[in-house]
Amino acid sequence: MKYQSALTLAPLRISFIGGGTDIKSFYSVHPGKVISAAINKYVYVHIKRHDPLFQERFRISYSQVEQTESRDQIKNGIVKSCLELLGVDEPLQISTSADLPASSGLGSSSTFATALLQGLHSLNGRKVTAKQLAEEASYVEIEMLKEPIGKQDQYAAAFGGLNYCEFNANGKVKIEHLENSLKFIEKLFKSSCLIWTGETRSASIILKKQEQNAKNNFDNLKNLADLTMQFKKELNSKSPNLKVLGSIIRNGWEIKQLLSTYVNTLESQKIMDELENLNCVGYKLLGAGGGGFVYAIFNSSSSSYSKKFPTRRVLYPKLDTAGARTLSLI
Repeated sequence: MKYQSALTLAPLRISFIGGGTDIKSFYSVHPGKVISAAINKYVYVHIKRHDPLFQERFRISYSQVEQTESRDQIKNGIVKSCLELLGVDEPLQISTSADLPASSGLGSSSTFATALLQGLHSLNGRKVTAKQLAEEASYVEIEMLKEPIGKQDQYAAAFGGLNYCEFNANGKVKIEHLENSLKFIEKLFKSSCLIWTGETRSASIILKKQEQNAKNNFDNLKNLADLTMQFKKELNSKSPNLKVLGSIIRNGWEIKQLLSTYVNTLESQKIMDELENLNCVGYKLLGAGGGGFVYAIFNSSSSSYSKKFPTRRVLYPKLDTAGARTLSLI
């Protein structure tokens, strides 16, 4: 059954450890390993069949509005490629919005691609698995658009939850849910916060620089993969320790800064210096770096530290366990 309109969403994510090892230049040689969590902040996509009475065939609304006569004229690469991949070439109105700014290190581009694909499938009455969604979103960004990015964001957006992802040379992705102790996960999130730097950046630019230096970065990325296994072991232990997890995150951040001189910024370093004075047990700049959100973990409730950041925007995310989904069909 086909529908007139579809409203979908997909969650943004926090990447705790291993980001960068999910890039093909690394996992084609050594398995990439990432642990991330989907959060209750979302990218929303609304798709509506466009009536022939309108002058344009496609109306695409995001940070700008496009009105085009053909699919080939669409400038938004993700929209155009998702339509091409699924063979959709009928008049549509597509609009998107998000809970948080784009280019902030939370995987918004991949989340948008995932939510859009979910909507296009739903609009045409097709059920789709999280695995298929993640694979299609990865194909759109990496193969069709040639973005120098990894695969972790698409899987976080599609599956939701707290997951260990392993990326292998044959292209297959192993995903393992790490929600063995829901009580500890609740404690982990209550002890965490996101601090906004006020800066946004293009992940592609930073990742291109890292890819150009891939051979020199191989050992650093391998060390990140090893740290990911340490993080997983601690999470799966009988009594996970926030201090141990925080220490691993901090070690991962130190390695991440070795990948490119563009990773850290003066503003993010200023926030981290403040966190040092608050006895924060671990922190990192999320995503490829260069701005966005600083993730911080404390050994007690993070909300008790909010007064220490009176001039900053601090968020206290919760875990999303459902992943990409369709909210309504008409």
